[in-house]
Amino acid sequence: MIKPIRILLCLCWLVLFPSIAQEDQSENTKAISWAGYPAFGYQPETGLQFGGVAVGVLNRIDDSQSEFVRQSSLTPFIIYTTRNQILSACNVDYYFTNGANLNVTPRFFKFPDKYFGIGNANDPDIFEDYTSTFFQLDGVMLLAKSSRFFWGAALDFQTVSFKEKEAGGVLETNTIIGSGGGTLFGIGPAMRYDSRNNVIYPSNGYLVNVNSLFSYLGDFSYSSYLIDIRKYISIKSDTDVLAIQLSGRFTGGSNVPFYKLPQLGGDDRLRGIANASLYRDRQTLFSQVEYRKSLFWIIGAVAFAGFGDVSNQLGNLSLSEFKYVGGIGARFQIIPEQRLNVRFDYGLAKGGQSAFYVGLREAF
Repeated sequence: MIKPIRILLCLCWLVLFPSIAQEDQSENTKAISWAGYPAFGYQPETGLQFGGVAVGVLNRIDDSQSEFVRQSSLTPFIIYTTRNQILSACNVDYYFTNGANLNVTPRFFKFPDKYFGIGNANDPDIFEDYTSTFFQLDGVMLLAKSSRFFWGAALDFQTVSFKEKEAGGVLETNTIIGSGGGTLFGIGPAMRYDSRNNVIYPSNGYLVNVNSLFSYLGDFSYSSYLIDIRKYISIKSDTDVLAIQLSGRFTGGSNVPFYKLPQLGGDDRLRGIANASLYRDRQTLFSQVEYRKSLFWIIGAVAFAGFGDVSNQLGNLSLSEFKYVGGIGARFQIIPEQRLNVRFDYGLAKGGQSAFYVGLREAF
């Protein structure tokens, strides 16, 4: 249930937010459009979030986007939550003039979290608390083979240490892989097919990402594979968009730390699941669809639905156990010429679960 105080805080923030962003966009001659603002957000995993966020979008001279050179963006932030979490990161998504793309995110988190177990039948009311700190650098470097096809390498470096574990919990026994912390480094091939007409707010085209990571340096030995297919369809005009996603993440090997197991849920995957850490296992597969519509001025709305599940083996996935979600959301443009949105989403999930999210950009 969305508490009234959350709605009030969101509305107060939005009154100030567009004016700050618009003020920075007054000169079209600027090489980059910046929106800097005090940030407020909410996710089930973090509670209320407070901090600062900046968004920079590199402007093209003709304020458009060719098939080959796409918009570059920089998004640094630092957030503190009511659950004493510290989240800091900076996403760099840069397109070179020859079409190459560097998309990396260094992040440092001090993160009190909940461990629900491994599998697809966990209870959102049964968990143990723990606190970890970690530094991570992950992303891809892709070269352009054509205006739509890219290939290169993916990487993932992460070091984790546990500061607190619940007394008497399973994590305290160190019998769960990864519960003692450690360091991992993975690298592997990556490919992308991208025919989107816009990378900030696509209204037609495909985005297909496929990559493999082989993590055999450090304290763990395993491999992971990602396939992510997205389709965008304009309905009458680019102000009405249908977005469809099919995605799966799969792991191999017997030494996968629990915090690197694929998860189901969060602000970009099946919104409505009570906690992003609730369902995790070696394999995950999900699909979701979202209808996006501009209403008036800087305001838009969406409706979304999806389904998916996690499993130890792909062959064990069963439609009867799939998790189903649905919900609605509001959109407010913070850089109108780039159609960059802040979003407010409320989702419901199978079993009476619900969750509220505040975020930047579209979910997918």
